[in-house]
Amino acid sequence: MDTDKILEFWNQRADLGVKAGSDDYIGKELEVNALARHIRDGMKVAEFGCGNGMTAITLALKRDIHLTCFDFAPAMIDTARKLAMEAGVENRLDFKVMDVRDERPLHEDFDVVYTQRMIINLSTWEMQSRAIHYLVSLLKRGGHFLMCENSQLALVKLNELRIQVGLDSISPPWHNLYLNDAEVTALDVSGAKLVEVDPFMSTYYFLSRVVNAWLAKCEGRQPAYDAPVNHLALKLPSIGDCSQTKIWVFERL
Repeated sequence: MDTDKILEFWNQRADLGVKAGSDDYIGKELEVNALARHIRDGMKVAEFGCGNGMTAITLALKRDIHLTCFDFAPAMIDTARKLAMEAGVENRLDFKVMDVRDERPLHEDFDVVYTQRMIINLSTWEMQSRAIHYLVSLLKRGGHFLMCENSQLALVKLNELRIQVGLDSISPPWHNLYLNDAEVTALDVSGAKLVEVDPFMSTYYFLSRVVNAWLAKCEGRQPAYDAPVNHLALKLPSIGDCSQTKIWVFERL
């Protein structure tokens, strides 16, 4: 993957509001809700790959927290600052341009560090694993790194379901390298342990990528992200193991 091309791609999406990180806004809502379950009032939180700040702003409206947010795309950071002011939470959000690969010392420890489909923009497992080590190192003892990222294994399982009902397989976007679940599980992160893997979007991916896609094919149209069946996932628990997006939770010891 071409890093400069990826940077250009994200800079161009800065003004897309809630769809800047993904056109799948229901999926985005599920991600934010899942992250919020790990965050309490009074915490000091960092986000890497914050994009235009929509997740951080939403979390600041849900919780009484301070967030320090980083992204390598300057246009995203510019937009994030404007949106935070419009939402009235700019005093609890700091947005900074930074590439996680720089591994800068931040001279502060966080209760929670999270990513939201940022690590999959790194083009090799070596870079991804280095990023995980770095992000864990920013935590206080007992703090948690919430890695909300996409799973290769879950995509395989999702595609198996799609093929069974006559749908084509889904491929990752050109700028993404989904995480190899076995490599993440086997990763030895100094001073930390993997304590949870949450497949919180399994119901949503089954409904949206299998049921909704099959219904759309039967009706001769493209599946829509805002289809009524997709909204069911906001009301149902996560069932199954085809959660293309998961949260891996690492705890600092």
